[in-house]
Amino acid sequence: MITGYSKDMINITKYRLEYNPKEKATYVWAEEEIVCPICGYKKMKPKGRRKRRIIMTNGEIRILKIRRLKCKRCKKIHHELPDIIVPYKHHSAQTIEIIINEADESNPCEESTINRIKAWWVNIQLYIESVAASLKFKYNITFPKEIKLLEIVRALVNTHLWPGTRSAC
Repeated sequence: MITGYSKDMINITKYRLEYNPKEKATYVWAEEEIVCPICGYKKMKPKGRRKRRIIMTNGEIRILKIRRLKCKRCKKIHHELPDIIVPYKHHSAQTIEIIINEADESNPCEESTINRIKAWWVNIQLYIESVAASLKFKYNITFPKEIKLLEIVRALVNTHLWPGTRSAC
């Protein structure tokens, strides 16, 4: 079920991860310029960090400490999400990509989780196709047939068009 749009995330691709054994958490440090996805302002003020749990492809549960940033112009708070995270999903982007591409690689998911991720992908694909059709109609922009999940996530999150969910699909 797609409900509303999330405006509180920024997807980053250039970052480094630093594990802190004392906290048993991995800090995410952006290595790219961060721009507010709402107003385009380039001055974001750090407002602390929050924990984000993610299940990696090997089944390891990792705690990431992601930065919260406040835009000095529009006053919105955004979370920096590394591209290993798909918004509102507990499994890593790599695991989700393996499932939706039906690769033979092993993943840590139960059958019910795999089915739920596949159902989510069917819904999100319809949304993505609608956005692409609108862009083609309005701006004459076309997209290649094969786009990776990470590229789709980055484009939709950073234009604050990623659909938010309030319940499981």
